Amino acid sequence: MELLASSVRLQICELLRKGVDHPDDLARRLKVTRQSIDKHLLALHAKGLVERSAVFPTEGRPKVMYAVGSAGAALLDHLQEILVQYCLTKMTEFRTSLTVLDDNLAAGRLDEEAYLKKRRALEKHYAEFLAAEREAAK
Repeated sequence: MELLASSVRLQICELLRKGVDHPDDLARRLKVTRQSIDKHLLALHAKGLVERSAVFPTEGRPKVMYAVGSAGAALLDHLQEILVQYCLTKMTEFRTSLTVLDDNLAAGRLDEEAYLKKRRALEKHYAEFLAAEREAAK
């Protein structure tokens, strides 16, 4: 399903969950055109992930406001759970690889230079997950 494959659509949903409800505000926060926001909101609405309603101010034109619907909220919650589980799996994978590397150094199967090179490569490969773990620890 490519509906949520767009990072902009995911960001829209997150902002809607935080209470940003007008397309102009979404466009300004995401630094994209209003037309782009409208296109994404229409696609999200068509699939039942966002709801829209009209607000009729005492003066001026009516405004269309958006919110994440219950189906959208459930999907986003589920995606968040999957993402957390994926990150935990990747961190376990990193720690296991690091333990094997440490054991190889301790057993003399690697010299220090090779160990450091492989450790840096592992840290680079898992950098995004390490950064997320550090951020979560704050």
